[in-house]
Amino acid sequence: MDKIDYKILRVLEIDGRISWVELADRVNLSASACQRRVQALLDSGVIDRIGARTNPEAMGYEVEAFVSVYVDRQDVQLSKNFRAAMKSYPEVQDCHMMTGQVDYLLRVVAKDLKSYGRFVEEKILGTPGVKDASSSIVLDRIKTS
Repeated sequence: MDKIDYKILRVLEIDGRISWVELADRVNLSASACQRRVQALLDSGVIDRIGARTNPEAMGYEVEAFVSVYVDRQDVQLSKNFRAAMKSYPEVQDCHMMTGQVDYLLRVVAKDLKSYGRFVEEKILGTPGVKDASSSIVLDRIKTS
């Protein structure tokens, strides 16, 4: 990757719908050269996908939370089952396996506090191998990128 690739990435992170011509103008390349570079970034995995970033609140999800999950690390299958379950829940926007004291960190959205509470109790804490979970409710999003 060179400086032009980094410029392309910065522009695409802000506006993934930008036209090839406009992107090329911003990074001082031809549109075809720009398109080839973006394709190369996709092929190499530097760009893993191009998509829309949604606003959970605008979609009717009033609650956004980060959930620290603690699982039984002695049973590898339970951990695999946990990961598969989290992938299947639309409320779970992000799921990360962590180092340190927390095993998994989830970003979860829900319609309201009541539905959030039910989700945590039934889906997260109800998953075999989960020992505990603690939540931090998002009060305001300052920056996402």
